[in-house]
Amino acid sequence: MKEADSPKSTSANALTVFLSISSAAAVVLALLGYGVALSAEERFGIPHAAIFNSTSDLLTLGGWAIVQMLSRLNRLSEWVFYIDVFKKTWPATKLALAGCVVVFAIGSLPSLLRLAAVRWPHLSGHLDWGPRLRRSRRMKFVAYPVVMLCAVLVAAPVISIALVFAIALMGCFLGIAPIVGINAGKLHIDDWVIGPPICAPTLSRDARLKPHDDPPTAPIRVANCVAVKKDGGEEYRGRVVFATFNAIVLYEPATGSVRRVSTDGARVEVIDKL
Repeated sequence: MKEADSPKSTSANALTVFLSISSAAAVVLALLGYGVALSAEERFGIPHAAIFNSTSDLLTLGGWAIVQMLSRLNRLSEWVFYIDVFKKTWPATKLALAGCVVVFAIGSLPSLLRLAAVRWPHLSGHLDWGPRLRRSRRMKFVAYPVVMLCAVLVAAPVISIALVFAIALMGCFLGIAPIVGINAGKLHIDDWVIGPPICAPTLSRDARLKPHDDPPTAPIRVANCVAVKKDGGEEYRGRVVFATFNAIVLYEPATGSVRRVSTDGARVEVIDKL
């Protein structure tokens, strides 16, 4: 029976691992999307909370960050890339190193005490207060409350500091993904929203099927421009900053205005100029 049940247990374990990895990937992608929303607030001042409405919007924004990072894979061969990553993650790394040092010091304290007792035997008699307390009944009744009081007075702030440290450490580790999302979002905005001089041209079918014999040596970057037309006759034009399932963030380079436009019940049309 055990041999017959082993394939089922293996499949169950594989499914559990797959679900765990998928959940972790979804959390990381959502944190990246939150960082992308923060990048729009940092660049244009639009509140980041107005950009997304649900977790699916955060996952969509996280996809923008992944695409931007994939387009920057050529920087993996540059030392400047690693220096920038080290500078931006140094606060979290510094706190993590401090935590490792504290944990190592606390864990090695018993070994250090035993080593000190072996190296200096005459100190063990001074450090061992147990026999002296047992010899004195009066001292026993006095020492126990004092020890308990001291333990409470020492343990309370130590536990509070440990909790604060643990929360700060967890916040630093969880903050790495939003920091990456912020940087990826700012790169996308600078490269594909603010930087391009013109909008992407609209091409006919013949133009798209026409082979390009002589591609330009230095291609010009273009921005994606759209017009959102409402049923009531309202129309909003601009360069696409980010888009979610039911909204688009548009940037108007002439005036510098940035707005979030809902696409519910609207038509989105690609245009070649604003």
